[in-house]
Amino acid sequence: MFYLEAYKFFKRKSVCILLIGIFFLVVVLTIGNILYLIPNYGEIQEEIETYEKYNGKFTRETAEAFLKEYKEILSSGGIKDFESENAHLKMLTDILPDIGFDIVFGYYEQWLITLVDSINQMQYIPVFVAIVFSGIFTYDKSCGMQEIMLSSRNGRKKCTKTKVLLAFLVTNSIFLLIILIAVFRIFILTQGRGWNSSIQLALWLYDSSLDMSFGVFWLHTLLLSFLAINSILLVTLTASFLSKNPETAMCISLGVLFLLRPDVLDIFIADKAVISKIVSLTPYNIINASNLAQQTPMIIGRSTIQWIYIVEVVYSLLLVAGGIFFFRKLIKQQKYFAS
Repeated sequence: MFYLEAYKFFKRKSVCILLIGIFFLVVVLTIGNILYLIPNYGEIQEEIETYEKYNGKFTRETAEAFLKEYKEILSSGGIKDFESENAHLKMLTDILPDIGFDIVFGYYEQWLITLVDSINQMQYIPVFVAIVFSGIFTYDKSCGMQEIMLSSRNGRKKCTKTKVLLAFLVTNSIFLLIILIAVFRIFILTQGRGWNSSIQLALWLYDSSLDMSFGVFWLHTLLLSFLAINSILLVTLTASFLSKNPETAMCISLGVLFLLRPDVLDIFIADKAVISKIVSLTPYNIINASNLAQQTPMIIGRSTIQWIYIVEVVYSLLLVAGGIFFFRKLIKQQKYFAS
């Protein structure tokens, strides 16, 4: 039955076109970017060595010593890079007395670029899921195939589990491909050096209260992406299971993805802080973990809990509960046996 479902799925032209598009955006463009950087590979390695020479607790003295050496290795056209890094490190030194923990200095540029690229690529997956899996149940209903497939006593469970398994494998295969490409890129360019540099070295996270390195933050980003993508997959499968046509299921899934946007919520909610909080906690937006890293942590008694940990726990529970509801309650209550 799995091969039959896989054949029906991959036979659709829209699926093949979207898969080819994702492969091009993820694999071809990343490899092209690596090849573009190869002529400057020596300069990148020299820059990494300079940063890593000062790897450790970040202080004003560290910044001054690093900037002096950093200026020497830059080419004549790199004055803008020096000025930008100088301004950036000055911002970091200004917040040191108030941040409450030690910032670890080290190389971060390629870690940051890879993180941003991975987040952007992960955000293709929910759109793919909403489009291609919105009809995974409804297509069988519309052509009368479902009554034939589910006429046997165990047909209902087997057919549903097969479709869910196919959707899970396809979705998470794309997810795994993005991870492997990111690991390949970061290994080729840095050999893993700089993984322990603090995320505050990223300009937009310089005042984040989250004490975490780029390597650990990247792992949390992967976990959040996995939870978010599979939550959206579960919503799409449920919508397809309950809908009579794929268009309805697709509208529900795309609505979950794109209606909870700042520019849309701004119409109904005047408080910008509330909008930011709501948007950062929606499935599509938690893929970008930097949204959570910028949130003010929750204080319970004497404990400070970061939102990134809260969201990981909540989405894990929701995903488990949603799966149980889908298989234990929803399917059993549907009268799918053919007359």
